[in-house]
Order: sequence, then structure tokens, then C-alpha cells
Amino acid sequence: MGAIIKRCDCEVTAWERCAHPWVVRWREPGGRSGRQREKTFEKGAAGKKIAERFERKVEREKDTGSYIDPKQSKRTFAAVWQEWLSAGSDENALAQSSRVQYQSIYKNHFEGFFGRRPMGAITASDIAQWETAQKEKGYKAYGIHTRKVVLASVFKYAWEAEIIPKNPCKKADPRKRKDPVYRPIDPSEVPTTSEVEAIYENFRSYYRSTVWSMAGCGLRVGEALALCETKWNQGTGFFTVNAQLSTFGENEGAGRTTAIRPEVKWSRNGRRVPVPDITRGEWGSHLSTYGTWGDEGWFYESETYAGRFPARTTFQTRWNKAVEKAGLEDRKLTPKSLRHYFASVAIGAGVPLVELAQWMGHASSKTTEQVYVHLLPGAEERIKGAVALAVAQDLSEALTRVRVA
Repeated sequence: MGAIIKRCDCEVTAWERCAHPWVVRWREPGGRSGRQREKTFEKGAAGKKIAERFERKVEREKDTGSYIDPKQSKRTFAAVWQEWLSAGSDENALAQSSRVQYQSIYKNHFEGFFGRRPMGAITASDIAQWETAQKEKGYKAYGIHTRKVVLASVFKYAWEAEIIPKNPCKKADPRKRKDPVYRPIDPSEVPTTSEVEAIYENFRSYYRSTVWSMAGCGLRVGEALALCETKWNQGTGFFTVNAQLSTFGENEGAGRTTAIRPEVKWSRNGRRVPVPDITRGEWGSHLSTYGTWGDEGWFYESETYAGRFPARTTFQTRWNKAVEKAGLEDRKLTPKSLRHYFASVAIGAGVPLVELAQWMGHASSKTTEQVYVHLLPGAEERIKGAVALAVAQDLSEALTRVRVA
């Protein structure tokens, strides 16, 4: 049991009236081998009540096995963040690309608000205030939600590692989210078939096939740049998407470079996507013209260094030039716009959202619904034209093959 004492020379009977502080003394778990600890409280009756509550709390935590060393709780968020980044076995350790991304998140969103604060002093109210500050800065709901998931992971680690006695993230948002996490795509953000063709025609020839990789298969830009011949089954007409090109780390002192990450967003196992005729034709043309490199038969290689993957920044530069040459600067189209085109085409062709979610690599069909379902009315207007109709027909036929299989 703990004890409430004073260190003064006053008689015990005079402690209630003397001007010296109260002290709670206790032993940490482990019986007599447990380390003896003390904490000082203010003088007087009020101080004694606080000391008594603290003593009961310590003993209750010892009995329930939830006792935490107070020194651990005083560690700063910054220190625990760095420990969290390095936690886990070699197999479960974060990839270098993830470390770079998380450090960027910390610097831009966590350091100023949480960095110097003791972990044990951060409350659910603090996390709610951080979320409000994020909204006031104009960040979108999806981005805030993503960063909050990271924040929750850090506090879960701190709680499981017995750094803090409670996880404040569990009570940070008791009310249901009123606004959707994913922003619905405005129809104006979906390029028309003629706009897709214009970008294709003005794209650097080496990267032209990526246009119909994204517009015809719904690939993300990192996935489109990670195409390889060994994952393309021309017999079944499907491509296995289980890798992406991403920022990886330092390149022999020459700055950040890129490499293939053997997993894609939301999935470690990847997914299979049907390859429409127009995309199959573009891939075949690319292979016959440029060939492949590496054991996997990679489609795209660095324009500067042999045996290396292309830089994402280089691809973005090529995209921007193609959009400018096509006279579409005012449309503010990005490579992701081609995924929106794919979704619009698929919805217009009657592809169920469950199937579309699998092909696009969404975590669930709920994501697809929140982002694209409003495109259903009038979607057929955006897929008029020979190219779009051909893509829609291929998607419908692929869906039939999936159902038969």
C-alpha cells in the first residue's frame, strides 16, 4: 500500500495544520523489489484530498495491471514518434518510402501542435482541437482522416508499450462523422473522350501507352509506371496489379529516387483488372517499339540512367507539357483525371459498383459510391464516340467473363 506523509519535523498530529506539503510514497509493481517513488502535493486540506485520490489511483492501477511509470508519460510526442517509426521486426518494419511520407506528415501537421508535449498530457480534447485547426487551414476531410489514422497508430503504440495509461484517440471523436471522408468528383473533373485523345496525341511517345493504362484500366499513375510483361496474361486478357512506382529514398548521394514497391494502395495482394482492346493495342505497340528491361520485363525506364525506373517528377513534367500542347491548361487535369474517366465509362456501361471498386483498387465499394455514384445520371453523354464506346463494350464483356468464370 502507498503512504501519505510529510517530511517536516512537525508532529504527526500537527500535519493537518502545518505549512509543509503532503507527499505520497509508493512502490512500483514487483513487491519489495519494486522501485520506491514519491510525488509531492500542496499543503492544507485540499492538498491532502488530492494526495489521497492519487494514492488510491496508483494502488488501483497496480491491482488492475495498468500502472505506468510516470517518467514514461513525460516523454515528448516527438520522441515517441521516432520510436514508433523504428518499431517492429525486420519483416514488419516500415518501407523507406513510408518513412519519407510519415516524416513529411509529422513536419507539416504534427510537429507544431504535438511535438514538444508530454505524451501523457495529451488528451482527447487536444486531438479534437488539432482536427479543428486542420479544418480551419482548409484541409480536405479525406486528408484529415488519413492523418488521424496515423495519429491513432502512434497513440495505440504508446499505450501498448506502456508509455501512457490511456489512449486519448479512443475518445477523440465520439460523434459520427457528418461529412463524407471522400470528396465526390465533380463532373467537370472528368475529361471527355476527345480530351483524353488530345492528351494522348501530344504526350511524349515513350509514355503514350500510360494514358490508356489509366483511362482504360483505371490504374493509378504509380501503378501505370510499374507495368511489366510478366504480369500481363494476354491469353485471359487480365493484368495483375500488385506493384507501384514510388519515392523510395536516397540514390547514392544524388537525392531522392524511385523504385518499385511490391504492393499497392489498400492491398498487399494486389488485384486483377481487365485489359480493353485499346489498352492492349497500346501496350503491344509500346513493346514492339521500345521493348522491356529487367527480369520482370518492365515497360518504362529512366530517360537518363539505364537500368533504373523513371522519376515521378519526370512523368509529371511530360504530362504538363502534353496538357499544354493540347490546349487544356484551363481544365486543370491531372493523371488522376484519367481514373475518373475510367470510372465514368464503367458506370455508363452498367458495371456494378462492387466490381468497379475491385478493378480500381478501392478499399470497399463504399469508397467508389461516395466518389462516383453521382455520375450515374447522364453518364452516357460522356462516353459517346467510338473510342469510349469501345472501352465500355470491352468492360461489359470482361464483366461477363468474370461472372462466367
